[in-house]
Amino acid sequence: MLANIQGQSFSKAAPSLLPSSKEVNEIGYTSGPSLDKDVLKEIQSLYEPRIAGVVPKPTGHPFKNLMLDEDITIENPVIRLAFSKDILDPAMDYFGNKVQFESLQVLYSYPTDGKLRESQMWHKDFGDNKSFHAIVYLNDVIDKSHGPFVFVSKSDSRKITPSILIRRIDDQRFLKELGDGEVKYFYGKSGESVFVDPAKCYHYGSRCKEGRLALFFTFNTSTPFMIMPSLIKKNKVKLFEIGKTLRPDLDPDKLKNLLRL
Repeated sequence: MLANIQGQSFSKAAPSLLPSSKEVNEIGYTSGPSLDKDVLKEIQSLYEPRIAGVVPKPTGHPFKNLMLDEDITIENPVIRLAFSKDILDPAMDYFGNKVQFESLQVLYSYPTDGKLRESQMWHKDFGDNKSFHAIVYLNDVIDKSHGPFVFVSKSDSRKITPSILIRRIDDQRFLKELGDGEVKYFYGKSGESVFVDPAKCYHYGSRCKEGRLALFFTFNTSTPFMIMPSLIKKNKVKLFEIGKTLRPDLDPDKLKNLLRL
């Protein structure tokens, strides 16, 4: 599918300048900022009540995005966070400002048993060759029962057998291929975050025995392999107007490119 690259520039992106994005570029991940306590409480109060309406499915991805179209307002704390200097600036810097806002999710991962499925298995994201996740926990994730985000570094990911096919790898096979590489677990209190490139780093998540609630802000290059349906795509005009108000310091053309306008 080539339609998604029409009108895009193929000039070389600028190098990363911020310490956080430079570290993601070098090793594939870095610690992110912690949310202000009042902002955290506001987000929790909006989305925790929606968990009761989630109906777990026996197959497919074991999570549900709780964010709705009507949440795309300038007052919503998740939207304000998405355009903040803490989240947006490292993402834009990572791609040398040649970036698009791919998806915005308030993900509730529900408890599962039995055979691992989909994103619970080791994989790399396949929508682009370079990507940026900002993951923020909305509840404490302090042991394996809480379903932490688990990954290996950029260099250790190169130990895994390359394939032109999308791989979903079980633990036994993955650890054999990983050899002396190190598996990393992102444990944290509510409000803590991590930045990681899920296209470069093998990872899995949502192996929950207790529910997990987390924010996922995802950014890709301006020329991704594919563009998935998302709240961002559906609401890009509204988000552009919000972005102009929240970030008057940003060039409107950069915001347009970010939202593919």
